[in-house]
Amino acid sequence: MLRKKQYHNLSGCIAGIYRHSRNNINRYIKSNGIRGTQNDLIIHLYDHPGLSQRQIARDLCVDPSLLARDLKALIEQGLVSREQNPSDRRVNVITLTEKGSDIAQDRIKAINGWWAELFDENPQIDPEGLYKELRCVYNRLLTADA
Repeated sequence: MLRKKQYHNLSGCIAGIYRHSRNNINRYIKSNGIRGTQNDLIIHLYDHPGLSQRQIARDLCVDPSLLARDLKALIEQGLVSREQNPSDRRVNVITLTEKGSDIAQDRIKAINGWWAELFDENPQIDPEGLYKELRCVYNRLLTADA
């Protein structure tokens, strides 16, 4: 049983899983000059099209100035477009281009393959239970930040 004085190990495990998955997945995909956070951004936009920069920064827990830098790089590569929301000109709506969508699909396929292999090799891990618990924590954190 995990004791309160060991809770910090949760963060280490989550960070390690993330880094391990990214390192292994990067072996299967072409980088195309796309960095880690930019990959996360492309995938998030694929799953959630038409978000504002503010929503994306909140969802990905990314500093808005760093997000702006990554968006600029992705726009220059023709992977993302940024347009003013016609109903509120202060808000920029971010969407993937067709090229960005193709890359997102490749990335998602690689990520899903990595996780499928992990679960196949480790049947004692319950993918649905793991997802449910992590999703619960993530949603709680999002509502706490709102």
